Amino acid sequence: MFDRKIILLFVLFMSLIFSSSAYAKIAIVSTEQVNSMIQTQKNIILIDTRNRQNYLDGHLPNAVNLTENQIISPKETDLGLMPYNQQLEKIFSEYGLRNNATYIVYSGEDYNNPANFISKAAWVISALYWAGIKDIYYMDGGFEKYKSEGFPVARGNYNLPKSHFVIKFNPSNVIAQKSFLLWSVSNENTMQIIDSRPRKEYLEGHIKGAKWLYAGDFLEKISNYWVIKPKSVIESLFTKEDIDINKPTISYCQSGHLSSVIWLIVTSMFDKQSVWSYCGTFTNLQKQNKIPINIGPIC
Repeated sequence: MFDRKIILLFVLFMSLIFSSSAYAKIAIVSTEQVNSMIQTQKNIILIDTRNRQNYLDGHLPNAVNLTENQIISPKETDLGLMPYNQQLEKIFSEYGLRNNATYIVYSGEDYNNPANFISKAAWVISALYWAGIKDIYYMDGGFEKYKSEGFPVARGNYNLPKSHFVIKFNPSNVIAQKSFLLWSVSNENTMQIIDSRPRKEYLEGHIKGAKWLYAGDFLEKISNYWVIKPKSVIESLFTKEDIDINKPTISYCQSGHLSSVIWLIVTSMFDKQSVWSYCGTFTNLQKQNKIPINIGPIC
């Protein structure tokens, strides 16, 4: 008799093969492309993920201010810190988000922390994708780059009319629930696990067999903003840490924010559909003693 979890995994992988590649488009776009899109395309919603004051001081025209802290479950569940569908529907409806719109998400302001710079937007993008949005773009360089290039900037608050956002289904290739992560630990020949936290935290304790790749290493600083490194450089980062981009992967961190960066990069730059972000906390994994923990470098 086949193991039930193996059957479930097979069904999951088959669903990815036949539906996910045609289901949604997640891409990284430049500030120039964004300026062109908002002038020539209709039905675009822009989301600014920076803190409230920075948003009020200046943002892209008609951008709403939705931060990563507004999309988080009050307690860790089987989805980790990602809100359940009913909670997400309420949040998105309050902000006037629509199922059929194209989304451009951007960040900014974290001048000394590249991981925070991109993770704020990555978390929001993962939530939009989980809610069934088809076309989502990350604006590389964030607000500071956009502003420095002389594109139009608005001040104050901007609201969309409240909507009735309905989640019809959740795609399978974004969030790894705890049961999937537990299974992956015991099946390292099938899956690989990436710890996306800072190196110090990784060495203090990580999931047994997990490889390390810090989410902030994907970015380089130019002036007062961060941009994603060239694809060839990012490929070399994976190679250096002996990570196979083509192998099914689960990334994790302390909240799901940094791990969502791994998901965003691999999905958008390499068009891979078999990568997941675990949105639970590493601290709880340790406390529950359900996952073997290693100290120091990977063995």
